[in-house]
Amino acid sequence: MRKLARIVIAILCFSVLCSVSANAEDLAGQVKKAVEKCTLDQSGTKPFHLKASYSPSLERDKDSNRIGEVEIWWQSPTKWRREVQSPEFHQIAIVDGDRQWQKNEGDYFPDWLRELAVAIVRPVPLPMDVLGKRVKTAEVRHLMGQTNVNWDSTTGFGDEQANGKGYLALMDNTGLLFYTGGPGFGGLYHDFKDFHGRMIAYTVASGYIEVTAKVSVLEDLGATPNGFFDANAPGGDARPIDTVVLDEAELRKNQIPGKPFEWPALTDGPLEGVVRTEVVLDRTGKIREMISPIADNPGVKDAAERGFRAMQFQPVLRNGVPVQATGRLSVPFKTVRPAGAETFNSAKVYFENGRKSSFLAAGATAPYLLLAEFQTGTEDGVQTGRYEDTWISATEWKREAWFDSGHLIKSQSGDKHYVVAEGKESGLLRLIMQLLEPIPAEDTMTESDWRIKRDDLDGMKTIRVFRGPEGPNGELEPGKSQGYWFDEGGHLVKCYMAGYEILPSAQEDYSGVSVPRSIDVLKDGNVDLHVIVKEIIPADPAAAKHFKLKGHEWQRAFTAEVR
Repeated sequence: MRKLARIVIAILCFSVLCSVSANAEDLAGQVKKAVEKCTLDQSGTKPFHLKASYSPSLERDKDSNRIGEVEIWWQSPTKWRREVQSPEFHQIAIVDGDRQWQKNEGDYFPDWLRELAVAIVRPVPLPMDVLGKRVKTAEVRHLMGQTNVNWDSTTGFGDEQANGKGYLALMDNTGLLFYTGGPGFGGLYHDFKDFHGRMIAYTVASGYIEVTAKVSVLEDLGATPNGFFDANAPGGDARPIDTVVLDEAELRKNQIPGKPFEWPALTDGPLEGVVRTEVVLDRTGKIREMISPIADNPGVKDAAERGFRAMQFQPVLRNGVPVQATGRLSVPFKTVRPAGAETFNSAKVYFENGRKSSFLAAGATAPYLLLAEFQTGTEDGVQTGRYEDTWISATEWKREAWFDSGHLIKSQSGDKHYVVAEGKESGLLRLIMQLLEPIPAEDTMTESDWRIKRDDLDGMKTIRVFRGPEGPNGELEPGKSQGYWFDEGGHLVKCYMAGYEILPSAQEDYSGVSVPRSIDVLKDGNVDLHVIVKEIIPADPAAAKHFKLKGHEWQRAFTAEVR
């Protein structure tokens, strides 16, 4: 089954498989256990001394000047000393109860460095009860040996760090953290080692210009000099540096009115949308850090960056004292096409029209039963599998496939969805179902990712909707690009995913839909998979009684498939 397995691995890069989410209470318990297991800065941890050096993760960022050390001497969550060093900033900080002492060389504590220093000892800086509540309402997906948890913005948890959007991932084989992120925090964790029952990551990466910290020392805290944790020691700064995490409304209260953003005319993509970024203000209100803006149309990115950087703010105060502040900003954009430019529909329109005109499940007006076979080369020669699609209505259908010892059923009855997967080949059968309906679901695509242009495909005039890089002759890049070609009638005539071409052919009209009777999946011009639609006949509406698969209920999440 080498050919088909190779297709599965490649195409899954573009499409996330679905799975049944764990019980919310159980998952909250798993997350709590994982976070506590990986956290040094918490009650019950044995006092420690830690030292780590950091540098840019990528060679391209080697000149970013983000090199230095973090060293921590820790007795308890309320009594510790930390020293951070970089070429542009040096801080010694002491916390003893509600008192703090700082000595700073430099007037701005880089937020990427603050975030990294926290990530090393506390991957998720939220109270455990708050984290548990966020996880219980989160979206969950299982992919490639990970459990990924994403929660949305809300209110009522005390501050923006707890209220904002956040995420984390657990490694299923170890139960340990893989990555975390949210307002004012984030990290990627590797190389875990035991420290008195804690499993601590000795390699931690963080930041939008990513830096990686490597722990060189983690040992029991030995004897320390007198006054080492004295927060009343002389010589400290009169105004310690503090950083607060704000929501956009709070951040905007300090904005000084300025010039409106100026948007360029756009040849591709939506003309209206939103552009977002995250900024860090120093204690004077000046923007000192900003992530590259993310826009609903990438064509406005440069203009947005100029506009954001021109923003001015008054100092953010806490108890009358200026503090550093980090938060998110967003602005709407609205622009026009250049004079004489051709106007296309949106990618969503092409996808929806293509779905209705090429796939029976989207365009059928009467119940049908579709029977198909598929063939692929295996170690034992060419093997054949079967596929059936019984459709009564948009909310009453069942898809079923068999290959070797594998068996997969996906169905819907009313508002309930069901999945039954049996045998090691069930993952391959999921792929077959995706290949038969490869256009991504509307709610899983971002319009700004896609570009649209006219294209000549073997003499046929088509509209190409694609994302990712293209070569000098318009060729899509294997493994990075994805494309769909539609003829003038809106029918899908070609799909390109993960370096594979999906070619439907021998279209025949059924119930007003142009159904391909043959589908080939090619790699480097060679056919790796061949699907043949054998028969399409009217279905008996009474078949719907078999669509309920009790005990196999499923909730759709993070899948590019419509069905």
